[in-house]
Amino acid sequence: MSRPFRFGVIFTHPTQHHSPLWQRLAKEPDLEIHVMYLSSENTNKGTGDRELGVKEPWDVDLLSGYKYEFLKNWNGQVSPLVKSSLICPSLNQRLKKQNIDAVWLSSFVTWSHRVAFLLCKLRGITIISQNDGTIMSDTGYYNSAQQVMRSILYPFLYRLSDYWMPIGNHNEIYLRRYGVDESKMFPAPYPFDRKRFVETIGAQEDKIQKIREKYKWTNETVLFGFAAKWIERKSPLDFIDAIKIAHQKNQNIRGLLIGGGVLEGEINKRLATMNGEVVKLGFVNQNQLPLYYAAMDVFTCPSRVDSHPLVVSEAMASGCPVILSDRCGNWGYSDIVQHKYNGIVYPWGNIEKFAEAILELADKEVRACYSQRAKEIAATQDLEVTAKNIMALVEKIKKSKCLKS
Repeated sequence: MSRPFRFGVIFTHPTQHHSPLWQRLAKEPDLEIHVMYLSSENTNKGTGDRELGVKEPWDVDLLSGYKYEFLKNWNGQVSPLVKSSLICPSLNQRLKKQNIDAVWLSSFVTWSHRVAFLLCKLRGITIISQNDGTIMSDTGYYNSAQQVMRSILYPFLYRLSDYWMPIGNHNEIYLRRYGVDESKMFPAPYPFDRKRFVETIGAQEDKIQKIREKYKWTNETVLFGFAAKWIERKSPLDFIDAIKIAHQKNQNIRGLLIGGGVLEGEINKRLATMNGEVVKLGFVNQNQLPLYYAAMDVFTCPSRVDSHPLVVSEAMASGCPVILSDRCGNWGYSDIVQHKYNGIVYPWGNIEKFAEAILELADKEVRACYSQRAKEIAATQDLEVTAKNIMALVEKIKKSKCLKS
């Protein structure tokens, strides 16, 4: 008797990037998806992104269109926040071969993840994994002792997964470093909902023009954008300093600063010494964000450490060429950002080089060329491609297990 492939997902909490992927996979007639969330973070009023410094949840639909449940923690309550200590006893009942054919497990970040890995291995349930790790993020996030510990543990832990879906050049190098064999790798983009961005922009071009009119000085103004948490590793102060330097050489350059976070006080001090070269916009929620990307001429991501910032994919889908620090994980010969093709990669912390990249992309002809290529590459990196690649892997698993569809 034929039946759908039972695809389980264990995820920390609903996110604006992965929920659309679960919604998309739920439309597959031969797949039965069941998402198990370990916390309700991002879904409750008053529990927005903590590092953004806002209490407003995302204003996009994260929960309809697919089967999901919030698992109760050991204390009998659903945790409102993601914590490493989360232990959900019901995983013991959920993760049985009669319930599930394969499980998507992205990390070891909580005790529930570790328990799930153990249960799946003991019970012969296929494990599919994807994360955004890079060697650069390892060195950026962890001290020397932690890196040594990871070099000992991770080759063992990463081999627990039956299949890995690397998201780009740096992620694949990272997985190889920890001993993942090429035969286990089936590439798939880190998902983002490109369709939502394209449709929002197409339907609200008048609002985009109003945003541009509000922030440009003249018709020659070139708007450079930053959209991220205002925290040290995202380097918002580098953005401000680079715009200031570039503006001294080209008066048409102006910066738009979107986000929020603990560096707001320092940002305010920096902007108070300037003459409007950078405008602080603050928090912009998901429904309006595509319009702001489309109003920008160039998007920048100057992070000191950022594994695979999906804001870059979103901005490219909106038509922005990108300036990216070399400490971000989504550039490479076949990755999201390809140096001097659809964007510019500069050495992190070198403000002069950052400013030079800004000046280079202030050129209208160069910008137009990079913009078109950015949109073309973004079309190869969205959740539709991710879903397609997941389904191809599902077919491989079916054949290996002789499952009928």
